[in-house]
Amino acid sequence: MNLTALRATGIAAITALALAGCSTSTPTNDGEQDTANDTSIVVLSHESFDFPDELLDQFAAEEGVEVTIEQVGDGGELANKLVLTKDSPLGDVVYGLDNTVSSRLAGEGVIADVGIESPNSELDFNGEPGLIPIDQGDVCINIDKSWFAQQELQPPATFEDLTKAEYRDLLVAMNPTSSTPGMAFMLATIEHFGEDGWQDYWSQLRDNGMKVTQGWSDAFSVDYSAGEGEGPYPMMVSYGSSPAYSVSDDGSETTTAALMDTCYRQVEYAGVIAGSENEAAAKAFVEFMLSVEVQEAISEVTYMYPTNPDASAPADLEKFGPLAEQITTIPTDTIAEHADQWLRQWQATVVD
Repeated sequence: MNLTALRATGIAAITALALAGCSTSTPTNDGEQDTANDTSIVVLSHESFDFPDELLDQFAAEEGVEVTIEQVGDGGELANKLVLTKDSPLGDVVYGLDNTVSSRLAGEGVIADVGIESPNSELDFNGEPGLIPIDQGDVCINIDKSWFAQQELQPPATFEDLTKAEYRDLLVAMNPTSSTPGMAFMLATIEHFGEDGWQDYWSQLRDNGMKVTQGWSDAFSVDYSAGEGEGPYPMMVSYGSSPAYSVSDDGSETTTAALMDTCYRQVEYAGVIAGSENEAAAKAFVEFMLSVEVQEAISEVTYMYPTNPDASAPADLEKFGPLAEQITTIPTDTIAEHADQWLRQWQATVVD
């Protein structure tokens, strides 16, 4: 399983979406859509989503609906695309909007509330009715345990530790304007240090030699010592699940770890796109994504945790990449109100 392909968050070129508006439906006698007569729907997703073909075939057999997955950059680009095309939707279902970017949809009328029941009301903090939690995970600082052992250096544990002199030039983070894990880490520091302290904290990180990349894949592929590039930085902003990818051959231990005191809960949502010509089929597909079988398949592919409490995550994920015990987030309405300001402040503090 290729971690870069699954969790890449750098902005990618948009795939040709002209075909996305080609879904068709046959109305019933009373004018409402009949799922069994719908021929196709388009699911817009972020670039790391790979839905198992056998499950798409199963849905087609059960519902008589063919499903096409169209990948649209990372979660931020996906949100922007939905807003820009709301008057002429490019698909029927969206999957992969997380709680760091869902605020961009607020008040835009992009998502149809079709009455799907949430599997976990604790995770309904996206601020947009109609978005249903599909999977969850954490964004946390990851460390290369092997590197620290070789250097005989005690690893950090907290946000505050990262600014200490012994960790100078060891951290690579992502630009929050172009990366959803970068955005999540910025929000984590705002939640932790508050409005009066977070910018000063980023100044300290900057002065302590932090490197900033445009996206997660840049850091993992080039800079991170435990990544594909075996770079010079033994710490990076990544996912709480990432240590499950660096497990030893015998499955007894992992060479990396997530700093659990630095985590920010990331929840990915799905919903029916307002204006879908196949609303009944689109609703059926979102409900299909909440079934135990599909939840467990998504967890296997994305290494995110299911939201359906009856579904299980892979054993190595639960052992080596557990969820943080405490959910850390900022309310979505607060993000919607302040995100532009915070991003400008981050830019002025770290880049300008």
